Amino acid sequence: MGLIGALLLMSGCTMIDDMSTRTKTGAGIGAVAGGILGALIDDNRPWRGAIIGAAVGAVGGGWIGKQTEKSTTPADVSANADVVAQAGKEAAKQNAVVKYSRTTNTGVNEEIVATPGAQKGTMRTVTIQYFRNGTLISTETGDFPIA
Repeated sequence: MGLIGALLLMSGCTMIDDMSTRTKTGAGIGAVAGGILGALIDDNRPWRGAIIGAAVGAVGGGWIGKQTEKSTTPADVSANADVVAQAGKEAAKQNAVVKYSRTTNTGVNEEIVATPGAQKGTMRTVTIQYFRNGTLISTETGDFPIA
């Protein structure tokens, strides 16, 4: 029995590493809330109630965290041509650097930087750079209308 328990505990550690941040957060919140509720409900043996409540709460909270992760898929800015086009248009029109930044649901910092260049009649060349967590992912250059 002790060997089986040790093996289950060790396999649980690798499972925790594979969990997303939302799943871990949900499990942590569920464990704390379940532990408190379990201790309050089990008047005769509050420690037993806390342990059972924490275990049930961790499983339930982890499941809820995993479900919220599935329902909110992070958008990829590089795939969103509208944001890139908007940054390019603004940089060309204002003749100034335009920067869009955000943090995705998974905690990735994304940034689009549009830098205006030479004017060619009614168009301006704009260089657009896409960064992810401070690392340059791609660079593209295009002509955008000034007006």
